[in-house]
Amino acid sequence: MRVKIRNRYDDKHSINVNLPAEPLELYDMLDRIGSDNKYCNVYMNIDDERIPEGMRVGGFYDDLFKLNFLAQRLEQLTPSYTAGFKAVLMEHEEYNLDDVILVTYGLDAYPIYPCRDYAELGEIVIDNDMIPEVENCPDELVEYLDKESIGRLAAEQFRGTFVGGYYCEVADYEPPDMEINIGKSSRNEFQILIGETEKTAQWFTLPYDGNYTEEQVYEIRSPLPYIDHVENISKLNELAVKIAALDNADLVKLKAVMELGEIENVEETIEIIDSLLEFEFDPLPRDENSYGKKYLQKLLPQEFDIEVLEAANLVDIGSRILNAKGGMVTSYGIISGQGQELYAPLCQEQEQNEDEEMEVSLT
Repeated sequence: MRVKIRNRYDDKHSINVNLPAEPLELYDMLDRIGSDNKYCNVYMNIDDERIPEGMRVGGFYDDLFKLNFLAQRLEQLTPSYTAGFKAVLMEHEEYNLDDVILVTYGLDAYPIYPCRDYAELGEIVIDNDMIPEVENCPDELVEYLDKESIGRLAAEQFRGTFVGGYYCEVADYEPPDMEINIGKSSRNEFQILIGETEKTAQWFTLPYDGNYTEEQVYEIRSPLPYIDHVENISKLNELAVKIAALDNADLVKLKAVMELGEIENVEETIEIIDSLLEFEFDPLPRDENSYGKKYLQKLLPQEFDIEVLEAANLVDIGSRILNAKGGMVTSYGIISGQGQELYAPLCQEQEQNEDEEMEVSLT
């Protein structure tokens, strides 16, 4: 399922994602669009023909984990149940996300037959004596029956419909009486898959002090997209403890610093956590132009008409200032270089260093 998720209802805080995904991947998606609400709600547009058009075109605001659960359920449906799912939603365009999830359950209670048209349905109706009109028909006369007309008659009686190579009788669909609970793991949690063999391996939360060798570690789930393999178990345990102590704002800031320094090593990541206060982070600007405008707004007199800057293209200015401060635009927002302030006035030494770097790159 391909989905566009947004925060603050604008494309500057939007990404296209594919679901289903692991919980830690979902949290990272939320961090990338700057969503800081505890309910994990985002504005979403779904690109999937199985979903009602109103939900695809108009978009809606809901829980990303809930949508991910729907994507998981859809992957588990057989082709026949997928057809039944679509048939139900064709009859009920006003469903919300909770309703749509419920439709993936209980489809075995409704007749769904593999057939493409009324003629094929007519054969099924005759073979199974599905309507009184053909129950007592002698076998020797069956071949003379108009199967298409019989199929059409049955479809009208049972209010069935054809979807994707299947005939579905779901007009009387009633949602199952059940409650769906979407579990959410901690966004700061490392998990590790350990076992004698990959088939018998189990997931454990780090830090983990059980007896095992590095050869018995098959996979890790990491809240940091740059730490995706095991180099040193003891160091990974140490990192897990430090990550668990971070609030969400600092976790997102850490990701931005790691992207700035292209850090994929556990030991370097631990060092960065210990010096996180030496970096400045702003999740709102998403490009050099936005940063340049915000930088000038911070420095200009209060009486200055800020609207003058709205139509201006400040990509070059924003880029030069950011380079001078050793920072960059990351997937999570704007990060400064170590020991730098994003919105402090640019001193002459910083400007000179930035100009020298540009000269070197040109030569």
